[in-house]
Amino acid sequence: MNNIQYSLDLPYPELKEPFYTSDVKCIVDDYSGRNGELTAVLQYLYQHYITDGVYERISQTLKGIAIVEMRHHAMLGEAIAKMGGDPIMGGSTCFWSGANVNYTKNPVAFLQHNIMTEKQAVVNHKRAAACVKNPTLSELMLRIVMDEEVHIKLFEDMLDELTAQ
Repeated sequence: MNNIQYSLDLPYPELKEPFYTSDVKCIVDDYSGRNGELTAVLQYLYQHYITDGVYERISQTLKGIAIVEMRHHAMLGEAIAKMGGDPIMGGSTCFWSGANVNYTKNPVAFLQHNIMTEKQAVVNHKRAAACVKNPTLSELMLRIVMDEEVHIKLFEDMLDELTAQ
């Protein structure tokens, strides 16, 4: 790829006991709900595929961000399992669906959408961090927020470049 930082160069907290089953309901939607990490992974991969060879910087940035979102999804899935939950691909109200992905092909429109959904992810992750009882899970959620803020900045920079042309 390239030298762009897609996440902060800080470690993610390791989950430590005590584990609370009740914490699962606080993070399940962030994990793989309609607007969770799973949707972000597949949204950004789709956008990477359709911009590859056309908007190379955007395409590579989307791929890099998708990989970070995959890491977030994996950490949350592992946390759900450790907390005694079932890390199914779905949120609190339904199974995950490909209909959750926004298939907009216009880069300006999808970057605007990505900024909005990343900002919502920050709100959701902070809410989850305040909801959970396990302090290391709360720290993990707040560490993920830091990456989402990096993604917002990257998307805003790309949007500025596209709209300045």
